Amino acid sequence: MKIQVIPVGPLATNCYLLGDEETGECAIIDPGAQAERKIFPALEEFGMKCTKILLTHGHFDHVMALRDVKDKTGAEICIHKNDAPMLTEEYQSTWKALAARGYRQALADRMLEDGDTVQVGNLTVRVMLTPGHTQGSCVYLCEDAMFAGDTLFCGGCGRWDLDGGDADQMYDSLRRLAALEGDFRVFPGHEEATTLEHERQTNPVMTYALKRCK
Repeated sequence: MKIQVIPVGPLATNCYLLGDEETGECAIIDPGAQAERKIFPALEEFGMKCTKILLTHGHFDHVMALRDVKDKTGAEICIHKNDAPMLTEEYQSTWKALAARGYRQALADRMLEDGDTVQVGNLTVRVMLTPGHTQGSCVYLCEDAMFAGDTLFCGGCGRWDLDGGDADQMYDSLRRLAALEGDFRVFPGHEEATTLEHERQTNPVMTYALKRCK
């Protein structure tokens, strides 16, 4: 398994390449912006064929390069069914206003549900629904890697005061993540990578969520 991070766009969204070195297939996770300038050069250097586009959720800073990536690679667009409507031009033009100007619609090829799996070559990616930031926010688990989107950050979590957000759901999602067996390398939607065990011990929001249910 090979992983590369590409920070893109005005909010420094982490776009990831997840590759299976045995088959030469890879997924692009959250193509948020700058396809020509950053994502495509990184993909060429990565040296693998993109067959899947995995979206952790539908916010503009994670999907603005979606159409460009789809057109170039033909890869299957995968997003949880609850966030699939967010990929329409109509949705992107509502609460994002200037932020999403220039969005070109690319709809889901596959609408995911909690517990589904997605194959990237010989890699099996497990889908874990973690609402709170949006109703369809997902975490993708592959071997010891967790692509956490805007659910879990190093030392924090995604905000819940945007469209589709819910504080109680976020706390529930953080408790579910904390309860996962073992440790994971956590690759969040913004900022630096961390580990699940580190967040269990030090993340104040996760700690509060765990205490809250007692």
